[in-house]
Amino acid sequence: MEELLSRTIDVQANDIKEAIAIVEQMYRDEEVVLDYTDLTRQDIVSHDLINEKESLIKEVIEYRYADEEKHFAELEEPEDHIFLKLKRLKDMIN
Repeated sequence: MEELLSRTIDVQANDIKEAIAIVEQMYRDEEVVLDYTDLTRQDIVSHDLINEKESLIKEVIEYRYADEEKHFAELEEPEDHIFLKLKRLKDMIN
């Protein structure tokens, strides 16, 4: 079974990185404790399927990463390029 608990936390920060760091610290310090009221999704999924999903995501990212990075640079780094999403996903799963 896989459950997703989620809560929106408002914090004062200079940028998104700082905001994430603040909330992560609040979580580690147990200032924020998620419970049953924060349940947003519940799925029954086999462990093998979760592993396969993660493996496939990594494989797709690695397959496209170098080409999209090159294209991104050739276009002088546009803000809406798919490479930015690939990079974000790669950072999130590593």
